Parts: sequence; structure tokens; C-alpha cells
Amino acid sequence: MCELRTWEEATKLKRLEKLKIMLNISIAILSIATGIIENNIAWAMNGLLWITISIMEYSGLKIQKGQDETINLLEKHTKLQSAIIDALISETAVEVEINKIKIPKHFTKPNPQKLKHKFKYYRENHKFESPIIIDMDHNLIDGYTSYLIAKNYNKTTVIAKLKRKTKEQP
Repeated sequence: MCELRTWEEATKLKRLEKLKIMLNISIAILSIATGIIENNIAWAMNGLLWITISIMEYSGLKIQKGQDETINLLEKHTKLQSAIIDALISETAVEVEINKIKIPKHFTKPNPQKLKHKFKYYRENHKFESPIIIDMDHNLIDGYTSYLIAKNYNKTTVIAKLKRKTKEQP
């Protein structure tokens, strides 16, 4: 699963970065103090420049970390969207003649209670509770009870989900 971090955690400065900024601020304070004690405006201005450098350093680091985190989030969302699109593309609803659907030998007679429940659902809702899913060769992958209901009602065609092979499948 994705690692979730708060924005504060994602943009937190490292210890060395904090130390560098603190050193700059210390130099600024010493420069300003020296300027006041020596009554020298140049030292005071030097201190203000060090403060400006510290602010710029801090802001630059925070902005860079924010941009890095934004890029990471965009990459995660792009991967998630690609997975969703692949899933949508891998299954398409098609109308298929029911006599073309091939039932693999591993499908066994469903539990009578389950079949009774599925028939009741179909009568009340005028649709299958579970979709019929077939592969490119019309082999039934899932939805055997829905197939049996369609056969029972003498349907000649049904809407089935056609499961295509995705890139990862052989």
C-alpha cells in the first residue's frame, strides 16, 4: 500500500539543513551585535544580509521539498490511474449468443440455495446479480449461475463482460 505522510513530515528539514540555517542566523546576530557595539552600520547591514540569506535558504529548501513531494504524489496517482484504466480496458461489456459460451469442466452444479437466491434476485430486479464473464474464446470465467438463469429463461443472447488479456498476463 502507499505510504501516506503529512505535508509537515514530507517537507521537514534535515538536521544538517537546520544547523546550516542556525549558523547563518548566529552569524547575523553576531554581525548586528558587533555593528551596534562598534557603532558601525556596515556590520549591522552585514547581519541583515545574513538574515536574508537564512530566510532564502529556509524558503528554498521548503519549496524544493514541497515540489519533490508533489511530484511523488503525482507519480503515485498516475500509476493508480493507469491501473484503473487497464482494469477498465481489460473488461468490456459485449452481447454474446448464449450457445457460443463454453462451460469449462471445473464448473460444478451450484448450491441449490445460492441458485434459488440468484433466481429470486433476477425475478425481482430483471437483471443478474453477478455478471457473466467470458474470455476471448467465449470460455466462461465467472457468472455460472447467471448463465444458468439465462438458459432457464431461454435467452438467446446475454450481455457478458469480455475479459481481455492484460500486458502482464501470458
